[in-house]
Amino acid sequence: MLRYIIKTDDSLIVFDKQFELPLVHLIKSNSTILNQDSIYLGKIIRILQLPSVPSEIDVINSKAKAIIENIYAGDWESATDNLNLIKANMNELIPKLHEASVLDAIIVRMNLEIGYLDQNINKKNTEKAIDQANRITLYIADILDYFNVIVPTDVNRMGFFGREILIQAQNNQWDDANINYLQFQKIWEGLKPQLDPKFNEDINDFNETVNDLGESIKSKDYQATVDDSNILLDKLDIYEADFRRRNTQPIAPPAIPPSARPTPPPNIQYITQ
Repeated sequence: MLRYIIKTDDSLIVFDKQFELPLVHLIKSNSTILNQDSIYLGKIIRILQLPSVPSEIDVINSKAKAIIENIYAGDWESATDNLNLIKANMNELIPKLHEASVLDAIIVRMNLEIGYLDQNINKKNTEKAIDQANRITLYIADILDYFNVIVPTDVNRMGFFGREILIQAQNNQWDDANINYLQFQKIWEGLKPQLDPKFNEDINDFNETVNDLGESIKSKDYQATVDDSNILLDKLDIYEADFRRRNTQPIAPPAIPPSARPTPPPNIQYITQ
């Protein structure tokens, strides 16, 4: 757990952005923080570490994407098997979501999406079942906001929008495809600065693919949009791997022996406990 000393102009919004922590977690460890008068210069607040990601989340996410592939292949039996795994893992996951203070509205919505997916797989409704499976991946991203992730949750959201564009191009829904492309592009622009310059080659390559997809959608070129969407989703795996490499690199030992280190300044803001 960390302790943070409040500075001038701090607020709940500042805390939310600085710590990338759902406010519900901040409030959970600092019950008086909702009172703006309690946020004053020099006050110490506790910053709880987010819980680790439950394995059930990864299973639900991977099986939802597998269902999309199953349905494209006309393999409804495998789609049903994967749906059953999603339902079983969701049942195991719910208590962990409550413990992590995930909003009830997100949990309810996820259960509804799984129910809709169940109905459409039983009816063998290709278009709606694919759409519902993809929507589950979007709610997975919302759930992951409450856990300690290695890869930013917006990478998951880009995967959702990339698949959504592919689906809409196949259904000749170009206005919707363009709206989702703009959402994808907005997220991408926000994530780019988070990677180190050593990943510039991957970033530039991905950026080129994003631009190519935009041009294909603009020209309503079905085959180019499908091809570019698939290329984009493949390259998203590389981009995700870059984040994993960046966020799991071992910390190098200090080059200066402790006895030779300068005395820290008196206005230290973080205190580990």
